[in-house]
Amino acid sequence: MTARHQPTPSTGAEATPPTNSSLNRDDTFDPAERTAALTSVLVVDDDSWTTRAVAAALDDAGSFRVLDPVHSGEEAIVAFDAERPDLVLMDVNMPPGMSGVDATAAIMDLDPEARVVLLTTVSPGPGIARALEAGALAVINKTAGERELVSLVRAASAGESPELLRGLAEDIVISGDALPDAPDAAPQLTARELELLTLLCQGHSYEEIAADQSVAMSTMKSHARNLRLKLGARNLAQLVVRALQFKFFSPE
Repeated sequence: MTARHQPTPSTGAEATPPTNSSLNRDDTFDPAERTAALTSVLVVDDDSWTTRAVAAALDDAGSFRVLDPVHSGEEAIVAFDAERPDLVLMDVNMPPGMSGVDATAAIMDLDPEARVVLLTTVSPGPGIARALEAGALAVINKTAGERELVSLVRAASAGESPELLRGLAEDIVISGDALPDAPDAAPQLTARELELLTLLCQGHSYEEIAADQSVAMSTMKSHARNLRLKLGARNLAQLVVRALQFKFFSPE
């Protein structure tokens, strides 16, 4: 005869199975911490359609906190001083008030570590070179697709990068903007330094340049820093301006 299975007697109170709410609840979740982890972006443009479109693209990306947009250079300075965003997207020309060039300069005076990216039209107008001289670190066209916009904003908010320089020299030349006066006479560059400057102006990544010059990444970055010092450039974008001022580089 087959033995019947007997249930094992309970030795204590059975554990209550976890509910869905207890499984999904994160007692450590703090909405304020999540908001603080997002990259804050201030959009400045006199065209409300542009500010809405840019804000919508960044909101959809899920990793940005877009502040209330402003529509003049004067408002940009006030908003930056109050909010201290991680990144400012700044229109270059906003008549009849303060231009994006002057607003960028004022923001850099408030915070020399501020990160400003210029918003330009299909045919960039005057002001790009002067805004870069003031401290802006990149340029993006207002007609850029959402993926390109989000990618550039992420890169710029992480810090300057040679990839942000791609097409920058061409934009400056197309703008027809008179280049600001260079701070000093043109320095003498070695063939190696001139080669590095050309690769940076073309927007090659640090990895690509290190491989091209057969040097370690740390060595290549050190050379790039020394080149900036030699040319009196506070950032990589100004390095492009210096290259054009001293005629070390010309976009094809």
